[in-house]
Amino acid sequence: MMTTSDALPAEAAASLDERPARRSVGRAFLRPLPLAAAVVVLVSVLAALFAPQFAALSGNDPFTYHADALGPDTAPAGALGGVSGGHWFGVEPGTGRDLFSLVVYGARVSLLVGLASTLLATVIGVVLGIVAGAVGGVVEKLVDFATDVTLGFPFLIFAIALSALFPLEAPRALLLTLVIGMFGWPSIARVVAAETRVIVRQPYVVASRVMGARFAHVFRHQVLPNVASTVIVFSCISLPGRIAAEATLSFLGVGMLPPTPSWGRSIGDAINWLLVDPAFLLFPAAALFLVTFSFTILGDTLRDALDPRGGRP
Repeated sequence: MMTTSDALPAEAAASLDERPARRSVGRAFLRPLPLAAAVVVLVSVLAALFAPQFAALSGNDPFTYHADALGPDTAPAGALGGVSGGHWFGVEPGTGRDLFSLVVYGARVSLLVGLASTLLATVIGVVLGIVAGAVGGVVEKLVDFATDVTLGFPFLIFAIALSALFPLEAPRALLLTLVIGMFGWPSIARVVAAETRVIVRQPYVVASRVMGARFAHVFRHQVLPNVASTVIVFSCISLPGRIAAEATLSFLGVGMLPPTPSWGRSIGDAINWLLVDPAFLLFPAAALFLVTFSFTILGDTLRDALDPRGGRP
């Protein structure tokens, strides 16, 4: 006799299996540290999306010079880098630009480049990884060779050289996104290729291919859904590194150019004023640290929640 569970459609049974995982993810993000990290990420995303509105809260914008906030030596007048009711984070030495506005607008650049480069690297890595793992043979060897070449190429030297070759009027955010994204795909491609090799040997995939399913069908309906959770977790974990990469290039002077606000460039400019006004370094560095640390916490939490062997309820 057929039981009720035997009569359930495959889709209903799958949805029942997914409910505990969803509840586990929800409970994992309600713990204090992941919840605080989620709040930081949410605030930073909102600041990037509504930078003019956030900056207007202090009555300033990042492109106005406030000479009256500077002393005779062009250092900020007052304690803590010129912190006051009109300048919540103080002002930038030498220019007098409002530092709160610079930090808020800097979130737009850092998150835009970080998210866009992560998306680019993920798309390239997933496609090449699935193709290499599913097709195998010469194709897999070519992808492995391209992965080794990309991993062995000196990223910083290439980025600095390419930045020097590009004209100054070229969109720097697009350049940074392409450079960081094109160097970020090998690691995720290797992970996806390894999982794909296991998936394509499963009986339901073998049966589907024997019945004449095309590669595109296997790619979309059988392989991609099974590697989706790994791809999401890996992208979240790698995102902080790409935000930091943009900050590093801007710090070295080959990223975003003045007057566009950038956390990395603000940190680089602060080095010259470290002995005179150390407060100038504090707020951009704190913003970069908090955002990258929060994304790391969210990625680790998501990984633990989705991993049946190591997840914690």
